[in-house]
Amino acid sequence: MKKKFLLLFDYFFVLRPTLFFPVWTVSLAGYWAYERAVVAPGWHLDFPGHHFDDLGMIFYLGMLTLLMGAAFLINQLTDVESDRLNNKLYLIASGAIPVKHAEVQSGLLVLVPLGLLFANHLPVALCAVLIFALTGWAYSCKPLALKNRPWGGLLANLGGSLLIFSFGWLIKGAFSWALFLHALPYIFGVGAVYLLTTIPDLPGDRATGKVTVAVRYDSKRVLRAAVFVDGAAVVLALFMQDFVALTATLLAWPFFYQAARRGDVDAVLRTNKYATLILSLLICWRFPLYLVLLMTIFFVSRWYYAARFKVNYPSLRT
Repeated sequence: MKKKFLLLFDYFFVLRPTLFFPVWTVSLAGYWAYERAVVAPGWHLDFPGHHFDDLGMIFYLGMLTLLMGAAFLINQLTDVESDRLNNKLYLIASGAIPVKHAEVQSGLLVLVPLGLLFANHLPVALCAVLIFALTGWAYSCKPLALKNRPWGGLLANLGGSLLIFSFGWLIKGAFSWALFLHALPYIFGVGAVYLLTTIPDLPGDRATGKVTVAVRYDSKRVLRAAVFVDGAAVVLALFMQDFVALTATLLAWPFFYQAARRGDVDAVLRTNKYATLILSLLICWRFPLYLVLLMTIFFVSRWYYAARFKVNYPSLRT
């Protein structure tokens, strides 16, 4: 009975809900950046309070979550072999969820949110289409399959972070060229994290012919590049007078430096987790309930993976 109960959760956890953390965080950063850049510009943090217009934001963020769930599913469907070699706890690679089921699920997760978005907010809907086209189709599927190319994977992640930031910005306000400038420190911060994500997967990627930046340029160069890119994010945050981005990138930089100095996978994994956590906690200052969501997903995920696979995941230790 317990096993059947856990199987019901497979179709939720196949979406890899902990990967929603950076998506939510960057989107909320865009939402909040519009408030600070347009509504009340300057060096300050908006104090949490009653923001009744945030209720609409919850709906749009939910639609983005479904869409990114589809993108994560498609990524797994195209990465079954390398995921097995890298011993990842992905339910498709392990055979726990049939490929046909995953394909149907991904289709529904694309059609439903896009339909609702087009019915409610055209600019946000168009941005969502671009997000899925880049992070879902172009990143994972042939003929582009950007994830298998060193510069393609990097550009897809940078472009995806820009679009996700834009998604949050457009919920609150209209498109403007200022959006791109305010997105820059966040894009570089995400880029630094992405570079490190290619290192733990290096053995499996190399074995399956997947050419990421770590495979092409070796982990030492990638580690040094990540330190530089996060440093550039600090400079850009200073230039844009973005206290949130500055705090996040500045606090994360020592972790990048330590990972480059040590060069081991544990330090890399720790850096990625803490870099995301720092910005997420800053976002919680503006959106206090976001902390409740993060903690709920974290602890429910720990329960699920312990009960289903007898592993301690997710964890902030490594």
